[in-house]
Amino acid sequence: MGNVNVKLTVAGDVLRNVLTGHYEKGVATSPERTAQRRKNCLDAIHQVLHTVVGPGDLLSSDLRHDVAAEAYAAWGSCQGCFKAKAAMEPPPGANFAEYNREIDHDFTTQSPFRDLVHGLVNRQNKLSEEFFQAMLQRLKDVTDEVQEEDVQAMAVELTTVVALCVGVRAFCSAYGVKAPALPQKMEPCKPGRFQHVSDYSNGQLQIEKSMGWGPYLPSQQLRPEALERFGLERSELSFGDNPRIPTSKASAAPLTYWEFLKFRDVMYVPTADVTRFMKVPGLDRTLNRGQLEVAAAEYTTAKACNF
Repeated sequence: MGNVNVKLTVAGDVLRNVLTGHYEKGVATSPERTAQRRKNCLDAIHQVLHTVVGPGDLLSSDLRHDVAAEAYAAWGSCQGCFKAKAAMEPPPGANFAEYNREIDHDFTTQSPFRDLVHGLVNRQNKLSEEFFQAMLQRLKDVTDEVQEEDVQAMAVELTTVVALCVGVRAFCSAYGVKAPALPQKMEPCKPGRFQHVSDYSNGQLQIEKSMGWGPYLPSQQLRPEALERFGLERSELSFGDNPRIPTSKASAAPLTYWEFLKFRDVMYVPTADVTRFMKVPGLDRTLNRGQLEVAAAEYTTAKACNF
């Protein structure tokens, strides 16, 4: 949705609330509603796990599977990460990427990105532009890719795959259910759906340095043929056009970004309801949008999350 529509929607809801006091109260829970919510969440998890091990925007199914497997196993289990974190190592100002590569980790794959994956999974407070540049250099070394935009999009895709795996593990842990096994690697390997960013974008990736060091892709730059080929909705993807919005950080890899949005629609809130703070989102929720945001804010504050 465009920024104007977003502002109009928010303004309309706020004005109605001011004039009438209306807001949609949270829906009372029930065994049936809880069971439906559980099923919807587990179905979304099943779908996203199959997605992360398959071919992506620019990365092959083999590469994505190994990254996903490393991330899935690293969450909550790597003693090397935990020891370094407990010792507050490395000290401020040190090169975290180099330090993280040198220490002992509990690796489960031979992925050339496995140390970077552990950093993304377990040491998010240490991530910096220096770490992002280390990711870009590793991708250049491994893939022999020389076009900077392609490498940046690969880094975004890799990071989003990791984030989805972490989200699944964290949800299952909090919900008290066993995390499903990661699907097997595809045989034979399937290449990424595109060879270059220019295959799906008719303009350059954008970087807003005041908001972060990674690129984002405005939805108006997506080629119509790419949208049609993969069934993407520009109106849904446009929610990430604002670099101040966290979801924009995944937009440079639109196919992976699309899967992230579909996962978020179930696990968090549907894109169409993101700005509807007086409304209960979706069909299986109990909290209204405002209550949900309060809960999210409390959690991210406790985790010192600055997105």
